[in-house]
Amino acid sequence: MSWGKGQITKQAYRTAPEDYAAFEAVNLAGRDGVRVLDVGCFDGFNTRLKFAPYAGVTRVVGIDPMADAVAEAAALTADDPRFSFACTTFEEYEPGDEERFDLVYFSHVLQHLPDPQAALDKACRLLEPGGFVVVKTVDDAAKLSYPDPDAVMRRLFALYERHVLPNTPHTSRTDRYNGEKCYTLMKRAGLDNVRVRTFSADTAGKELDERRALFERCVYFRRNVPPCVDEAAADEIRALADAWGALFERDDYYFSSQSFVVIGQKPREGEPPWTYAGPVFGDGAAAEAPRFAKAGGAEMSRGERTAGGAVSTLAIRPLAERDLGRVMGIEVASFRDPWTPLAFALELRHNPCAHYAAAVVNGDVAGYLGWWGTPEGAAIVRVAVDPALRKAGVGRALVEQAARRAREEGHTALKLEVRAGNAVACAFYARLGFLVVAVRAGYYDDPPEDALVMALPLG
Repeated sequence: MSWGKGQITKQAYRTAPEDYAAFEAVNLAGRDGVRVLDVGCFDGFNTRLKFAPYAGVTRVVGIDPMADAVAEAAALTADDPRFSFACTTFEEYEPGDEERFDLVYFSHVLQHLPDPQAALDKACRLLEPGGFVVVKTVDDAAKLSYPDPDAVMRRLFALYERHVLPNTPHTSRTDRYNGEKCYTLMKRAGLDNVRVRTFSADTAGKELDERRALFERCVYFRRNVPPCVDEAAADEIRALADAWGALFERDDYYFSSQSFVVIGQKPREGEPPWTYAGPVFGDGAAAEAPRFAKAGGAEMSRGERTAGGAVSTLAIRPLAERDLGRVMGIEVASFRDPWTPLAFALELRHNPCAHYAAAVVNGDVAGYLGWWGTPEGAAIVRVAVDPALRKAGVGRALVEQAARRAREEGHTALKLEVRAGNAVACAFYARLGFLVVAVRAGYYDDPPEDALVMALPLG
């Protein structure tokens, strides 16, 4: 049976803002010397996506029982000495005598372990006092399906639990109702200051393609019927999956799925509990976390680009916090000193001078650009494109849209800084009409280099 690696990667991108909200709550961006244990790291993609942006994270240990996946993880992070990986189960894993962690992370893993309570007991033991456990998990009981007069969704779930879970190695112990139990399990493990938040994905107000995508996220692993399953049961599972998919085609059908993110802290003797930060987990947050809202207005521009291997269509829209998973994937691939998710979030939430746009190709963020408009002028502060889509017109579309917006706001030029030695970027901006107007000596670190200040006249 397939693990559905492509779907797992998409899920990592889509739900990354949930993890980043938990990391904001414990101030991961403001800490130094943080040691992380990622339980069930799989191929390391999610591990790198979640922790590489944080400069204060100095050690990340990923563990997984699949040797091939661990080898992929090691290769993926070979250029970052902070990461190391071991092929082992969590039950068998034992760090060095002196090693303890500041954060133990379970991303859709706790529900698959044979004894979740024992796992959290061990996680607490491996933590430094004051450290945190972060769990992301699911609960099928929290899913809603209406109208569903034939109980298609629940019947499919029942067959999946009876025939698929016990006959699949990595799900043979899976508890699909883990979310509701996490608070109690953490308290029994000796963790305190426990916070639970839920994040909803639903069909309300969604276009047909979005509803279909949501269905695929929920059903893809339920279609993987093991060969040992009785043929009649296998046929019934597939028929119910098709029937459930047909419900998503109806615009009067409502489906909602909740993911759970739970934080617990190991008490530190003589010190009060940590005060969680941020709009999601912080004190005073609603019991159900708000969805990540769109930033800016509803502006949308579309372009057709087919020459030179460019994408056929792309759309430019305001960047939103819900995009942070894709943004951080591109950010980590593009910069040696990536911004943190919190840096982007604070720009979107609080900077009235900031304008951030996303370039969307086939439903996924393929690039982003941020510029500031101040009384001193307009300047691009961040721009990056997915390495797989560079030289395809994405960067040009982002810059052209920023120039239009800056001109509309009355600015006479759009400026930026670029490394003097980055010949490719300098040539790209020159083709768009940017001119070198100044040099800032020693502006960049690691490695030290001058910056060229380039400006695009907006007359």
